[in-house]
Amino acid sequence: MLKIENIQVAYGEIQVVWDVSLNVPPQSIVALLGPNGAGKTTTLKSVMGLLPPLGGKILFQGESIVGKAPHEIVNSGLTLVPEWRGTFSSLTVLENLELGAFPPRARPHKDTTLREVFEIFPRLAERKSQLAGTMSGGERQMLAIGRALMAKPEMLILDEPSLGLAPLIVENTFKRIVEINQQGVSILIVEQNVHLTLETADYGYIIETGQIVKEGPCQQLLRDPAVKEAYLSL
Repeated sequence: MLKIENIQVAYGEIQVVWDVSLNVPPQSIVALLGPNGAGKTTTLKSVMGLLPPLGGKILFQGESIVGKAPHEIVNSGLTLVPEWRGTFSSLTVLENLELGAFPPRARPHKDTTLREVFEIFPRLAERKSQLAGTMSGGERQMLAIGRALMAKPEMLILDEPSLGLAPLIVENTFKRIVEINQQGVSILIVEQNVHLTLETADYGYIIETGQIVKEGPCQQLLRDPAVKEAYLSL
């Protein structure tokens, strides 16, 4: 569904991603893991048209999306939930969700999609009149993912969904991620909770200093001695 081939990405004259390639098959969960500053978020920015690659290919459903504007990429069925979540604090939960249905592909389905989001995140239905800025971190994460789902994505990219959340909230968030995937949405997840992510995803890539250094089925990576030593404190 998403295929990245040998992309190179830079901030001005400073290159931070070298020849990164990865593949997200339909209806799969794929993880991109690595330490801070490894190039994970930079790779996502390049996919979403926020930071055009210097070279390489980015294909979504077989078509190049390099050079497309972010809103065009979203309307093609690819949506990002950023690390900073990006909810509008002065708007209610319902208003935030309705904004998510702005892309033309999503507008005709807004009411149906809203019901589906409330089924996945019942807390949002309970708090639909509450201002987003008064919600807890876990609730704002639910809202950010729910708003992304309102765009009717065929693939969802999640950047650090567990950031700043309590352990029980993290576990619940990952359960919802699996539920969303089971409904047919492909997922690419960037995350520093390596153990939980590898237990959840199907296939994983590990990026260090802007390069993919290891990849494989997640169960295989969980057993890899180098991965255990570097990322699992084992």
